[in-house]
Amino acid sequence: NIGDSIGVGQAASGGGIGDTTPYYDAVWSTGYDAGDSVDSFNERLEELDSSGYYENTAARDAVFNHAVSGAVMADFATQAQNVVASTSQVPGNTTGMVDVLLGNNDVCADTLADMTDPLLFETQYRAGLDVLAASPATRSARINVVGVPAIYWLWDAKESNFLCRLIWSAVPCKNLLAEPGDDCASSASRNDPDTDYAGDGEKCKHRKDLHQTNRDIYNPILRDVLDEYRAAGDLPNAHYTELYDVRFESRHVSDSDCFHPSETGHALLAGEAWCRAPWGAADAQCSNPGP
Repeated sequence: NIGDSIGVGQAASGGGIGDTTPYYDAVWSTGYDAGDSVDSFNERLEELDSSGYYENTAARDAVFNHAVSGAVMADFATQAQNVVASTSQVPGNTTGMVDVLLGNNDVCADTLADMTDPLLFETQYRAGLDVLAASPATRSARINVVGVPAIYWLWDAKESNFLCRLIWSAVPCKNLLAEPGDDCASSASRNDPDTDYAGDGEKCKHRKDLHQTNRDIYNPILRDVLDEYRAAGDLPNAHYTELYDVRFESRHVSDSDCFHPSETGHALLAGEAWCRAPWGAADAQCSNPGP
């Protein structure tokens, strides 16, 4: 696993307001708690091949999970290097899949102008992919890059919660959460961040600008660059998964910090990402609605 605070499961399973405890066992990709609601990639792969799959466990998490809270795309190459180095600790000295969910902290800034420059974002992204492509341990692995989710719905899910609005005053991502009151022209406008409506207030317009910038600039970089690496044969089994149409509701956002995915949010991420990827196409679970 390569990622940020989502990748360490921050605030996913309980804790008090402002809880920063990582919950590695609940992470959407490498989670290993069979008793929670998250059917992680790790658990799904183990279910498919219980005898041949070398699964993640509490004792192995340092080998499998290289996410770091607060990570940005600039950290991709370092985490990729750590993944390559960790393959010496698994059978066959290789890996079958690398999950990547980075970019949230690049777009979640104080202002739109403070978002990571798209050209720099692409350069940093390529640097991480180059590390994975250069190593025989990871070159042929399934490189599963998940696009940045539509964080607009995080605001929508908790905006009416007074305590969350207080917490947000101390949370980064001011371009989404500063002055969190709803000044959209109507409920139709609020529920349609892809469209600007006449009468939308300044903060509504600002949040929609963030949503549309991520949709039109940052996620296409993640998709198109990965397609290039796959087409060139540098990462032949790479796959990009788009989740931008997935809407987070209140239960999908942690009540501990009103910011990170809850356990149910990780279950949603796992189910949507799995079922939209080639390896989930034949999974019977994918015909059923997620949490």
